[in-house]
Amino acid sequence: MTNSLKLSILSLIIFSGCAQQVVPTGGKKDENPPKVISYKPENKSVKFKEDKIILKFDEYITIKDPSQIIISPILKTKPTIESDGKQISIEFLQSKPAENTTYTINFANSVTDVNEGNTLNNFSYVFSTGEYVDSNRVNGKILNAFTNIQEKDVLVGLYKKSTFTDTTIYKLFPNYFGKSRENGSFTIENLPNDSFYLFAFKDENSDNKYQKTELVAFQENIIIPEPRSDSIQINIFQNPLYTQDKLLDSLSRNKHVYEFIVYNPTDIRINPDRKTQFYTKNIPGKNYIDTVQIYIADSKDTVEENFTLVTSDTSFKVSLRTKNRSKLPIQKIDIRIPEKPTDTIKIAFANPIDTLIETKLKFIEDTIETKPSYLKKINAFKYEIYYPYKEGKSYTIELSDSATQDIFGNYNTKTSNLFTNKTLKDFGTMDLKILNNQKKHLLLQLIEKQGQEELIAQQWESPLPNTIKVEYIKPGNYIFKVVEDTNKNRKWDTGNIEKRTQAEKVYYDKTELNIKAYWDIEQTISIDNIITN
Repeated sequence: MTNSLKLSILSLIIFSGCAQQVVPTGGKKDENPPKVISYKPENKSVKFKEDKIILKFDEYITIKDPSQIIISPILKTKPTIESDGKQISIEFLQSKPAENTTYTINFANSVTDVNEGNTLNNFSYVFSTGEYVDSNRVNGKILNAFTNIQEKDVLVGLYKKSTFTDTTIYKLFPNYFGKSRENGSFTIENLPNDSFYLFAFKDENSDNKYQKTELVAFQENIIIPEPRSDSIQINIFQNPLYTQDKLLDSLSRNKHVYEFIVYNPTDIRINPDRKTQFYTKNIPGKNYIDTVQIYIADSKDTVEENFTLVTSDTSFKVSLRTKNRSKLPIQKIDIRIPEKPTDTIKIAFANPIDTLIETKLKFIEDTIETKPSYLKKINAFKYEIYYPYKEGKSYTIELSDSATQDIFGNYNTKTSNLFTNKTLKDFGTMDLKILNNQKKHLLLQLIEKQGQEELIAQQWESPLPNTIKVEYIKPGNYIFKVVEDTNKNRKWDTGNIEKRTQAEKVYYDKTELNIKAYWDIEQTISIDNIITN
């Protein structure tokens, strides 16, 4: 054999040994979810007495989200549920299933294959410790009461009517329950012949009990499950955290200022017991928790100030003393410019104003000082200015030094704000024709959506006119919303599970309106169609 031939054979051997081995490509991607090939005991077994359940699959699987797995009815101690290779084991180590009961272990969408992550959707295993498997069911859909958006991952619980009390949903687990899916739908299967109350709540801490801070929904009528049941719709809302006008806290952080933290202050009066001049300001907060401030100029730090709080059904006393080393509240001034040419200019003061010298308030159009049409005192904390602004002109509002004096004797420093008046070309206009239904008291709202937040651009109440010319609409995307204002207070109200009242119903027009600057559009809406669709 020649040297060159030996070298060629050697090179072939070396390269063959070093070549990387790869999985052949070009095969079709596995898009099939895992399948159960055997159950031990069989699914929907009766006279169940086992301590362990084995579910075998056709491929390697994993449980991606154990929190999705729910067992209905609830056991005192949840069984151990583990995945190992191609199987899932369920072991009842501490809490045994009750006699003559049908159980459903709902895996929801928690089981996936290892390789591609394909999900076995809405998978469940059922067994009965009695002679038969219960076959009744309840199904429905959950929507947000304020937005009509579908709500997922809401726990839907059934509580036996025979043992239900007003405190059951706070203290006890549901007798049977399920969870809403991505589209808000839910199904609770394998239910006995019995009567139930249905409550649903956003189980934020996963304890299977309702907490007052969680969204909640309920069905007014008693639920009697059947093998084929009609779908029900329930609307979830934030239950009032406290009773209306409830005092949550009281304090005094600044000299002469007394604060009362009140839940939904609707019908409450707070007055100092002694005869003296005082000023009241309400500061809205989140979740209806507001701060009511009382300003008293002649109060003394070393002496308690006594107050009487009166609501629609009670009255009580509160005594407050200013904290040591407290300081006077700082005067802050906010000049709020108009958003539309027809708006007023608002001047807001942090402290109540005792004196405002009008000659020290300057109103300048471009470079020429002029006088507004009127300066109006709304209350001790707010003034309004109106002037027939001209299109495209710039305006300056200025409070000179010492233009105001608050009740504590503090003077302001020079404060000003400059704005250019918007024109009709900056806004859209709509000629709205309404085909309406006057059977209920309604609110019609033009809503600007910013993500999940709704901003009310315009609102009208029953009786609705046939035509409306809607002017000065800021460019953007809008929809119409209808609210059944059952208590006629001109706003949407949430529900109350203690009083068994539902949140006020809302409806949306499906047509989205794109409002452009300097455009005039014509739009016709039917209230009946909005409500029925």
